[in-house]
Amino acid sequence: MQSEKTYPLKVALVLGSGAARGLAHIGILKVLEQNKIPIHIVTGTSMGAMVGGAYASGLNAAQIEEIACETNWLRVAQILFPKRLQSSALLDGGRVEDFLLALVGERKIEDLQKPFACIAADIWSGEEIVLESGSLIKAIRASISFPFLFTPLELGGRLLADGGIVNPLPVNTAREMGADIVIAAGATPSVARNIRHVDTGKTLTRKKMTAASNSSSFIKRFLNTFDENGALKRVLTRPRQKLKKPGLRRQMIQIGSTMENQILSLRLKESPPDVLITPPVDEFQFFDFARTDEIIAAGELAAKKMLPKIKGLLQKA
Repeated sequence: MQSEKTYPLKVALVLGSGAARGLAHIGILKVLEQNKIPIHIVTGTSMGAMVGGAYASGLNAAQIEEIACETNWLRVAQILFPKRLQSSALLDGGRVEDFLLALVGERKIEDLQKPFACIAADIWSGEEIVLESGSLIKAIRASISFPFLFTPLELGGRLLADGGIVNPLPVNTAREMGADIVIAAGATPSVARNIRHVDTGKTLTRKKMTAASNSSSFIKRFLNTFDENGALKRVLTRPRQKLKKPGLRRQMIQIGSTMENQILSLRLKESPPDVLITPPVDEFQFFDFARTDEIIAAGELAAKKMLPKIKGLLQKA
């Protein structure tokens, strides 16, 4: 790789959240390496923390790609998912730490080849937590702990969960670490931000009813709606469900992705990168690890499109 001393300015690579879609970051790394783009600082959130942490620890893009493409993810999932579900999440955090130990080894963040930081969220306070020292495994484990999927990490009297809750693409952290040029890669699916006005249709009853005037009239009216077994006494005009309802897990993932995308939009306005790479990952799903090759290829395609801008910034350095 081209010597970092050639560039007086520090270049940061910021990798965002995205679950399986975040594997596109591997393709982006491949293109940057092939074109000898120097990376001095790495920050990430969630899957971006995992890929970025592996890269900062010394693995190159080809090594990370080989692990991602050749690993039997079904077998990994069978090990990670315990036979007895946890009370607070689907996945036991201890098993996730064993997975990370096998991936990046045991080391401290301050001993990595490149300065690295990742983002987690304090569940109780809602604070953005920057993890830039101490155990690399615990830092990544906290950053990838998607609510309800992974148990949160207990650290220093805090309960830490996925950083995408507060900062899906930590450009601000890279700036705070001294970056002069920030190359950021987002991997969350696009979400429509249109505002629509919708008529809610027919009323529940065929007669007009005024609002309850006090607590007595409210409770009498409400209880009178049901018989002693809790069944409705009268038929309301509720229409039959025509749309297929997503399962609980799908709802959780879809709502989480929508919230992350909206937060990402706001964070980019307050702290924009110099280059934003957005791989076309909308067609991929949260758990699409079986399509790793395609997702990595999407990252490569997006990075190649932004190469002229990246090289232009470096030439000015």
